[in-house]
Amino acid sequence: MFKYCLEKYSGSKSRFVCPNCKEKEYTRFINCETKEYLSYEFGRCNRIIKCGYFKSPTVVNEFNYEKNNEFVEPKIEYLDKNVFQFFEITNFKNPLSIFLKSYFDESKVEEVLNLYQVKTEKLNGDYLTIFPQLDFEFNLRTIKKMKYNSETGKRKKNFFQWYNPNKSNLKQCLFGLYLLNHPEFKKSKIIIVESEKTALLGMLYFKNKYLFLATGGLMNLTKDKLKSLKNREIILMPDLSPIDSKNSAFEYWRAKSEKISNELNCSISISNLLEENATIQQKNLQQDLGDFIIEELTKKSI
Repeated sequence: MFKYCLEKYSGSKSRFVCPNCKEKEYTRFINCETKEYLSYEFGRCNRIIKCGYFKSPTVVNEFNYEKNNEFVEPKIEYLDKNVFQFFEITNFKNPLSIFLKSYFDESKVEEVLNLYQVKTEKLNGDYLTIFPQLDFEFNLRTIKKMKYNSETGKRKKNFFQWYNPNKSNLKQCLFGLYLLNHPEFKKSKIIIVESEKTALLGMLYFKNKYLFLATGGLMNLTKDKLKSLKNREIILMPDLSPIDSKNSAFEYWRAKSEKISNELNCSISISNLLEENATIQQKNLQQDLGDFIIEELTKKSI
């Protein structure tokens, strides 16, 4: 095990003001044994595109950074799939489902939501969209809860929850990963996007021509998450980045993909479709493939 690590997300209390950009998007390093924070300067800003601040204690001798010769991976814990019984069987009142049905056939939307095991939960009069992460062996890794606007399809950024019943070693996987076992997708090209909503839109628009998977965020493209995709053809399609960004999502994923493809000996390419066709406004809005799909469908309906 490593002596120092970035603190795991446990709500707003685990996020701090970044010393560089001054936004409350800063994750601090802690001592993994004592759970004590290191000096404030050691941490990572989660706004990797607009800020990119990162300072690790690994390069500071006075911290006596300790690392075993071999990293021992802790045993992964799984959620009990019986938790699904607490969510609604159908998605008819799900705001994301309602939005998708304004652009696609109702039965097809239900088919895709069921394919990805998307659920609905009623909470204080609102309806949440439940995104389960099921791995290659169909183990339930974790569950993400989000709110959407039924008219715009936009995520309500003031709400985000993980379902975590006091388990200390849950580990995320790609959203939709278990579909690698599905007979229809065993030889499909795989397109990896950032958001779960975009994966659903991609599957609906391209009518199962590709298998869409989602990382759940820019930082979640890792070797560990892609190791189940060996011997598959993978195309990456990250969100756009503002033109004045310090870093680019495209360049970040391209650099990561080159390293991962060499280590896993698999074919990973990155699509420049959005980069080459986006306007300055679309880049500044950090649009993704899903936004392009909705814009295209809107044009056709006019």
